[in-house]
Amino acid sequence: MVMVPATFHKINSICGRRQNWRLKVKLVRVWNMCVVATPNDPYAMQMVFVDEEGRKIEVVVQKQYMKKFAQCLVEGEVYRITNFGVSSNGGKFRAAGHDYKLSFSACTQVTLCHGVFIPGLGLSLVKTSAIKKTNGRSVYLVDFMGVVTIVSKELNINREGRQTRLMLIDLVDEFGKIRCAVFGDLINVFMEFLALPQHGLPVMIIQFARVNLYKWEVGIQNVMNASKILWNPDIPLAVDFKNSLVVHEIKTDVSISTITDRRRAPSMRDEFLKLYPKKSIGQLYDMVEEGFFIIIATISEIVEDFKWWYMACSCMRGVSFVDGVHFCEDCNRHVFYMTPRYKVKLVVCDGNDNAHFILWDLDCYSLVNKTRRQMLDDLEGQPIGLFPEEIMNLVGKEMLFRIESSQEDLLTFENTFKIKKVCCDVDILAEYKDQVTDETPLKLNFAAAFTKILDADANGEGLQLSTCCKSIATELEITPPSCVASSTNGEEIGSSGKRDIEEPDETPLERKKRGQGQSRESGEKLNGASDSLYVNITYFVICK
Repeated sequence: MVMVPATFHKINSICGRRQNWRLKVKLVRVWNMCVVATPNDPYAMQMVFVDEEGRKIEVVVQKQYMKKFAQCLVEGEVYRITNFGVSSNGGKFRAAGHDYKLSFSACTQVTLCHGVFIPGLGLSLVKTSAIKKTNGRSVYLVDFMGVVTIVSKELNINREGRQTRLMLIDLVDEFGKIRCAVFGDLINVFMEFLALPQHGLPVMIIQFARVNLYKWEVGIQNVMNASKILWNPDIPLAVDFKNSLVVHEIKTDVSISTITDRRRAPSMRDEFLKLYPKKSIGQLYDMVEEGFFIIIATISEIVEDFKWWYMACSCMRGVSFVDGVHFCEDCNRHVFYMTPRYKVKLVVCDGNDNAHFILWDLDCYSLVNKTRRQMLDDLEGQPIGLFPEEIMNLVGKEMLFRIESSQEDLLTFENTFKIKKVCCDVDILAEYKDQVTDETPLKLNFAAAFTKILDADANGEGLQLSTCCKSIATELEITPPSCVASSTNGEEIGSSGKRDIEEPDETPLERKKRGQGQSRESGEKLNGASDSLYVNITYFVICK
């Protein structure tokens, strides 16, 4: 009887329309998935396999089946796999670009193939230009190869109340430079290599790295337990890469001693006094541009009909309760281990206007010095919905807020701004007030100033600012004072600029809605004036 050789399917052909798939693949990477708070308690195991064509697919093994497969799988070996499940490859960070992923269960068969070799490391290298085009918002883990040019000293940072090791590395390829952040135990691999004798700048490959956005700079970082670093690998790809750098006039024969300390993060004083524009709450509502801004305000109220905490997935996003199980939409998976986090809604006031701000976990922790779990323990036995005393004590406190303003968030959070960082330092607050006093114009009383202009128009005299400016000079202030210069003949000459005219008794939000769709270059329509009457205010010359 002639034995018919078993046929195997290609990874590229896998879809969700059948169940009797057979694969012969090489295990490229296997790691345990866990949350930062409990690194020794994994909730699943994840793997990446590659076939003879170089196609990759990821596999997820739930916690109840981890023991069965953890003992029989070794990276670099080839296996024959049958009786596995196929599902859509969702999730926030995907280790392979395939539309589907596999899941192992109790009936899955994994058999080692002796004497079978599948070449390659399963690399899917991308260039600096491709990473930067993502704007830091890629759902796929990437493989990157570059020469190491700059390395920071090892730093210790606080993440969610835990001390974490961090090292920042600059990697260069033929398309430019990219920053790589290395966290945790992977730093040990890096330090062991740096301790060896070096001959020129080393080539580094980081596999399964996450694309991120840090201070508006697109970069990459390692993923806990998943990422892998290769130093000067003896493969054709690395040799060709180093040769290509010579063509692009990138020097790689310099000593590794050129690696120096990286620039430190900005201080709290610089962050709140120099790096971001200063705004009032009223200006926030008026602005069209998006970005980060500094606001000084006092917390006037805690919104008590808004829940002050939420349950979060390991990705720090909230989870929903669906069919008796918690589900994370960002990760597209069921969640069994969650962390409680702060989400406190505040009403703040800057003396003129009010706004709603959202205070998130880390900033709330810095203000109350207690985790949300400790708060719940303190409230045990108390009525449901009661707010902790430490949070209520925030009312009346003045502080600086670095907030993010975006049209999408204003719609999502119902005209509520997200707090990115807070500062309560008394000295920084005092410096901020001094700067605002020097730089910020006083609020103008347009109603009184332009009553005379409207009267002049009603009398048929026309809208002539040149004839009216002297009479209203005492009521209309040209600010900031630095914009006004004195001429040789005693005249005060102002710079060109424009002012908006506010409706009486109008809230900032109503003012923003009214102003949408209207060009600031054409001015604002005056309340009570004819439909054809517009005022375009220009800094003027005051004749003495």
